[in-house]
Amino acid sequence: MNGSRLMDVAGWEAFVHGVFAITITLLVLDIRVPPEGATPTAAALVDALLAEGPRYAAYALSFLYVGAYWIATHRSLRMAQGVDHRFLVIGLLYLMSIAVVPFVSALLAEYIGADQDRNRVVVVVFIGWQLVVSILAYASLLYSWRAGLLKPSLDDVAVRGWLRFALAGTFIWIAAVVAAVVVGAAALLLPAVLLPVYLRAGPKLGPKAG
Repeated sequence: MNGSRLMDVAGWEAFVHGVFAITITLLVLDIRVPPEGATPTAAALVDALLAEGPRYAAYALSFLYVGAYWIATHRSLRMAQGVDHRFLVIGLLYLMSIAVVPFVSALLAEYIGADQDRNRVVVVVFIGWQLVVSILAYASLLYSWRAGLLKPSLDDVAVRGWLRFALAGTFIWIAAVVAAVVVGAAALLLPAVLLPVYLRAGPKLGPKAG
């Protein structure tokens, strides 16, 4: 693609960081302060704080998931020499999916452990939405590569490795969705255990050899 047809990545990057910053801040708003009138004793206050355990867990998981996506997105944008209109459309869909994470996180916190299979429903919704986010993240990166938006100096083998790394995350979420349908909340353990891998830098991306 002709470099003159590309738009500067800086403006898009600033918008991306803004959406991520707002999203990750909204997550904490679902953690509620126990009303003073409902906790007449220290023991009651402790009980009220412990009762918020599901919200703490949902916040921590969602914060780390969004953080992992931000790290990957930031790194991917560092690889780009510019953006085009189609990339921006895909990117908007991706950011729209990111912005919904506080909702699915709050839904999980409210209904985790509920009876009548409501517990299973919210786990499937939460994990299923992470799958949507991962698909759009991968689509954005794949389009960047195929449309020639990445810096030509990057090593092709390393870029392909980064694409495989991103695609692996999608398959992990697919497996987690299937597990959620079968075992419910226990399915949250699969992506949580693998989360440290995606919080790392991932495959090294350097210039072409020679």
